[in-house]
Amino acid sequence: MPISTALPTDNATDDLTTEYAKRIIRQSKVAEMKAMLDPNIAPCDDFYSYACGNWHRQNPAQLLRDIMTDTFQVISKGFDRRLQRLMQVGKMKSRLEEKVQDFYKSCYQSDRNDVHYKLAFRNIYREYGEFPVLAGDEWNSSDFSWWRTVAQIQHKYGKSIIFDVKIMQDIKNNTINRVYLMPSDDEKFSKSDILNILENAEVAENLENYLGLSVHLARRTSKQLNELARTLMEGLTSNGDAIEDDLMLYTVSELQEKYSSHLNITEFLGIILGQDNVPEHIYVYGNNYVNNTLMTLQDTPSSTLANYVLWQLTQDYLLNVPDNQLTKWCTVKSRKYFDKLVDHMIYERYRSAETETEVHNIWGEIRSIFRQHLTGDKLDWISNKTRTMAVEKLDQMKLFINAYDNENFEALYGNVTVDKLNYVGNVQQLLMAQAKRHRDRLHKSPAAPDATSITTYTPAYNIMDNVITIPVALLQPHYLWDSKYPQALKYATLGFLLGHEMIHGFDNDDDETWWDQKSRYEFEEKRKCFQAQYHEYKYGGTQLPHNSQQVENIADNAGIKLAYIAYQRWLEQQPPETVQQETLSGLEMNSRQLFFVAYAQLWCDDVQSMFKSTVAASDDHAPGMYRVIGSLSNFQEFSWVFNCSQQARMDPEFKCAIY
Repeated sequence: MPISTALPTDNATDDLTTEYAKRIIRQSKVAEMKAMLDPNIAPCDDFYSYACGNWHRQNPAQLLRDIMTDTFQVISKGFDRRLQRLMQVGKMKSRLEEKVQDFYKSCYQSDRNDVHYKLAFRNIYREYGEFPVLAGDEWNSSDFSWWRTVAQIQHKYGKSIIFDVKIMQDIKNNTINRVYLMPSDDEKFSKSDILNILENAEVAENLENYLGLSVHLARRTSKQLNELARTLMEGLTSNGDAIEDDLMLYTVSELQEKYSSHLNITEFLGIILGQDNVPEHIYVYGNNYVNNTLMTLQDTPSSTLANYVLWQLTQDYLLNVPDNQLTKWCTVKSRKYFDKLVDHMIYERYRSAETETEVHNIWGEIRSIFRQHLTGDKLDWISNKTRTMAVEKLDQMKLFINAYDNENFEALYGNVTVDKLNYVGNVQQLLMAQAKRHRDRLHKSPAAPDATSITTYTPAYNIMDNVITIPVALLQPHYLWDSKYPQALKYATLGFLLGHEMIHGFDNDDDETWWDQKSRYEFEEKRKCFQAQYHEYKYGGTQLPHNSQQVENIADNAGIKLAYIAYQRWLEQQPPETVQQETLSGLEMNSRQLFFVAYAQLWCDDVQSMFKSTVAASDDHAPGMYRVIGSLSNFQEFSWVFNCSQQARMDPEFKCAIY
């Protein structure tokens, strides 16, 4: 990470514009990159291990903290440190910013042993009944309906338990909104035996601390709750690689008849959305999940179900964090509940018009190169009809920096009351406001899922709107690129990421409206090459999943090629004195080698060895090492830059390519 604190100061303000400061910043980047390199590994044998071989020494994964570390996590934590400093000593610029700071203070001052906290915590769940494990023989199962209770909770707090009712654009028609019945976001239990043991122990400890259960009763209840959660997760199966493969549109009356022995779906939706807002049609995600879930719940004792539902409700109000981690934890919570406002207010404090111009310029370069490929003879496997429609789609694709400049923050948070002394009440208020905003989507123009809720530190492509969004956390100075660094670093990181997301608009042939039969056949034949290549890679002792779509790998392979071409073109247009600045003193490599090292170090990571197969199986992206090895072994220019022999592992005879 950049060592800006080493720079001389002037009146307590760092002056980063002097030549001395620029040299220090460049030397800091050299030290950072050099610390990750393992010079004992030959680049042509294993470029990932060469570029990232010592990452684990600087950023080790830890069993009881981060089971995985990577570059984007470092960037995200850097953003959180900015927020933490602002909350502690910064000056707020508006009443809304003061609300964020008051929320942070309420969190920081909370104590789970405080009588006021205990009372507020108890009132949260008692609105929906008592825990059977606390009530004992006095608990009456006839008073409990799991589906009415989870519907009431989602209506009030937006908290999804077992099922989630979402309001989003129609996946097939972005001019209208639809209601979706989805699995709950809470069903995220691990398939790892070690993690399951740790989860059981953590829940048992929380049951002791927050409900006052005995050690024996807490362990038994924890086991019941987690076994139910894992059974629900195991029932979640997929019919294909694309979300469309798992969605089916039903009328509510069809679902009413289909599931009448388990729940009243009309009443369920009416409680969540309001009786007047029950739609005629609804998408159901994962028929198997719904059926498996309802059968599981039918076989589960009512007392276990009630304990599970109420315990899930309480999760947003727990304070299970060590005292020495409280400042970081409260920072993360502040960012979670004021997501858009926090992104905006922090970004405004380091915003740079020069950086934003750079982002749009490099986007224009990447898009222009791909357009030339589409209109030239390079991609001769695409028919003229498909080619024309692809160019039209590319020309209409937009790029936005997610700064939320046009967001009405007053409408989002103006009516939310924040009390510096009531953390539980503050979370309640924020969740209730969020739930209301979600319900209001039914009566508003269709909008894509909010990028903040999806990711806050990596770019994303929205297929519905044909838009790429760049999170502001990525634009923090001195991380991936900077005006004081060689431009190779900017093209290898930002350029690649933009190219990768752009290709997501063209990385599958499911849209029959513009992929003709010939182009689809050629695409499929080329895709099979990636499928075979990546399935051969082993991670954690097991082969990577036999993913049939390969969209992420296709985007990686095309993205790095486009970024490199853009850098080459930029380099050729520069005067000699600029070209001389494209190397870093202390790193014995030329500018093109620096480009590939910067790209590889974007994907440095460390994963606890016992979890590697789990990580690989749960992510559509290949593990970091194979994002590097796979894409660069398919790129002949890489082998030329590093003078790899034809027998080198990074220069195989057969290479996969689509774009």
